[in-house]
Amino acid sequence: MDNLELKRKLFEACIDTQKEIVKTAKEAMLEAQENANSEEGSPEEMTESYREQMHQTRDMYAIKWRNSQNDLELLESVPAYDLKSVIEQGSVVKTSAQHFFIAIGMNKVVLDGETFFPISISAPIFQAMVGMKKGDTFHFRDRKYEIKDVF
Repeated sequence: MDNLELKRKLFEACIDTQKEIVKTAKEAMLEAQENANSEEGSPEEMTESYREQMHQTRDMYAIKWRNSQNDLELLESVPAYDLKSVIEQGSVVKTSAQHFFIAIGMNKVVLDGETFFPISISAPIFQAMVGMKKGDTFHFRDRKYEIKDVF
């Protein structure tokens, strides 16, 4: 697989993962609202304190849903369909220690046996390597990284 195809697959995997996070948060928010409004259930579930707890749970998931939706919109705006020669937003960076995708912070993604860590431009490790290119080295948290590839 060439670099552009790998980058596209990585981007699409991140989009799919983030869409699932948005969906899960929305479902949890709606379920908590439904539980709060329910007229059926045990006496404990009919109390005002139970309903208040469900409203608080709904509010928590509403915040999570809103934040995950914002992250999805940010991710969708990442320039992921072109190759880069320097490290910037949208770059895939392979180092001697780890591989990164500069997009948003999220859980690792494994593609064709390689592990990639999506990170945001506000991540401290991104700040340590921004603007660098293949062959450069940088230090982060007492560790030396050699940039093996950027695309």
